[in-house]
Amino acid sequence: MGFLLSCLLRLLLWYLLTADSSAVNLLIGVALALLLPHAEGPRQPLGPLLRALWQALVAVPQAYGEALALIGGGREQERWLELPASAPSQRLVIFLEVLAITLTPFTLVLGLSRVDGRPIYRIHQLRPMPRHSRTAPKGTTPSSED
Repeated sequence: MGFLLSCLLRLLLWYLLTADSSAVNLLIGVALALLLPHAEGPRQPLGPLLRALWQALVAVPQAYGEALALIGGGREQERWLELPASAPSQRLVIFLEVLAITLTPFTLVLGLSRVDGRPIYRIHQLRPMPRHSRTAPKGTTPSSED
């Protein structure tokens, strides 16, 4: 089951990277998914892997929405977040979580650190400011850098 999921994930990533659904491209993707080395070791629980895979898939339409917001222009609000990692012992789960966070244009994972023995992602996030707060307050003038 793990081998099949690994191959399907690799094929999905290949398709997302190339954005070409021709038969030749899919055959190349299948060949790469099968030929690249697979992790060996003790079996890992399937639950955290499926949750991380779902988060990565949900991040794709969210990324399109954020890209449209980015095209719309305007100012962004900067935030620094720390989010807990779900399964620190599974490298594939960590990869999928980082992919889901970083896939969106407004977020970037800066690192993985430990706080009180628990792994935490350090994240830089931009969010579009609400329309009403984009104007300069009374008595100030917008700078020429905007």
